[in-house]
Amino acid sequence: MKTLPALVLFIGIGIIVPTIYYLIFRKKALLDEIPAWLWSITGVIAFVFFPAFLFRKHWEKAMVMAYNKFWFVLGVVQMDNNFWETLAKLLTIIVFIAIARERGKAIFTRKSSATVFGYWVGLCYGVGEAITLSIIGCVPVLNRIFGINLFMYFTTWYALWERAYAIQLHAIIGALVGLGVYHWHGLAKRAWLVVFFVIGMLYHELVDGLIIVMMYYPKLWLSKFVSANIYTITLPILLVIGYLILFIAYRASKTTMLNQEITEKKGDK
Repeated sequence: MKTLPALVLFIGIGIIVPTIYYLIFRKKALLDEIPAWLWSITGVIAFVFFPAFLFRKHWEKAMVMAYNKFWFVLGVVQMDNNFWETLAKLLTIIVFIAIARERGKAIFTRKSSATVFGYWVGLCYGVGEAITLSIIGCVPVLNRIFGINLFMYFTTWYALWERAYAIQLHAIIGALVGLGVYHWHGLAKRAWLVVFFVIGMLYHELVDGLIIVMMYYPKLWLSKFVSANIYTITLPILLVIGYLILFIAYRASKTTMLNQEITEKKGDK
């Protein structure tokens, strides 16, 4: 383990980044009703859900060993991974609502607060991934416990650069799930929760799918380009695509009558 990158990972990404996000958005929309301890508990739950759900790698590894074909790994194994990681974010929100009760439900009556808080959940999940993988990389025996084989160490400067993108990718998925819960609770359109859940899964598929293409078809021009420009072009473009998807989803989501009433009251003051 390289000491300085590890410190930046644990302190910078693990503590400072979530703290800055909290300080910026804690007063937005209805989020000012949520105390700091609830933000913290929700963040910790999202963080812990990454290692808690990581044991799925045992059966995903078994599936790859049983049928190691490109289309199967891309369409079945990877989608299984996408499902559980998206579900972890949804479950975090459900636990938050169960703890916060009416204050938690209120968050998801406005698409702005639902999106911001969903982003928080995804961000903390991404931090949990970064920290967990760095620990596993430094303690190889944990590979067998969780059923994974890391292809890189997560305490180098290159890995930190990659994690800076990865936590945002997870945050975008969390925001999409938050929008889905808004449609369920705020708009009473329950089927749209499934739609946003699937959109999050497919975005994840796009990101990790490129890596799978590189693994199975390394001689393709696309694979060579993605690999050679992974930090400078590939990840930034994938991040822009993610934010564009989130922007379109947000703008396309209807506003509840409650939101309109709150806006009108603020305008009258």
